[in-house]
Amino acid sequence: MLYLITPDGFVSTLQATLGDVLVDARRGRPLSQQAWVSQDPGPAGIPAETVLAVALRHGLDGGIGLVVHGGFIDQVLEPERLRAVERNQNRIAAQLAAIAPEPRFEDRDWHRQQRAIAEEARQAAGGSIRQAEKTADEVLSAPVKDHLTRAWERAGGLLPTS
Repeated sequence: MLYLITPDGFVSTLQATLGDVLVDARRGRPLSQQAWVSQDPGPAGIPAETVLAVALRHGLDGGIGLVVHGGFIDQVLEPERLRAVERNQNRIAAQLAAIAPEPRFEDRDWHRQQRAIAEEARQAAGGSIRQAEKTADEVLSAPVKDHLTRAWERAGGLLPTS
């Protein structure tokens, strides 16, 4: 998947590979003429600021805006996705704990083992979140590319202040 951000702040996506659209561009069909699908700017949508920040570092000039591969966007969004999964798991665990009866004496070892497994899973999830945060930081801390800054300004975009 590819993302296009235009100076008006709209984010669009294209279900195609970068190779496919580059071949199309060589055949006379520029990125701006691809079948981009506008994304909902609401809370469920990807923030335009995020797409722009990534595109200025890892994108390419799309003529009417900047294009960036979805893999970069996924890496930046992954920490929050994992935190949401963790919150959901914690909610489910709390609900199950609230309705679970006290274990019988003969089941206590099994329950202790299950708690240990759950704790191990929580620690692993925490490690995954930390790794995803590190990766997202690396993507966002890459230097802004001058040619992408010029392309963005040429398309009519304003650079973020921070």
